[in-house]
Amino acid sequence: MSTFIKPPHASIWLSAEAISLSTKLRVNLQIQQGSQLAKMLGVNPIFYNDEAVRIWVQRELNEGLALNRYTLTNLETKFLAIMNHYEIPYSL
Repeated sequence: MSTFIKPPHASIWLSAEAISLSTKLRVNLQIQQGSQLAKMLGVNPIFYNDEAVRIWVQRELNEGLALNRYTLTNLETKFLAIMNHYEIPYSL
């Protein structure tokens, strides 16, 4: 029996790039499930952490974040800066 889980499909709100980048970001920074991140990321607080990160990444892309080999690093840096702003200890 295969337990392969298909990744979410791109949608009208989220691009395939945003989904892929947000998944990598969550893995690299070990972002846990929960619901605390949405407000800090400027996302509607009804979203869980994984959803909030996806929306935040899409917003960053929409606002002109370049898609290149540094994109994930730039997102990690921005995310950590937000965590530092709220005085939440977070490091790589």
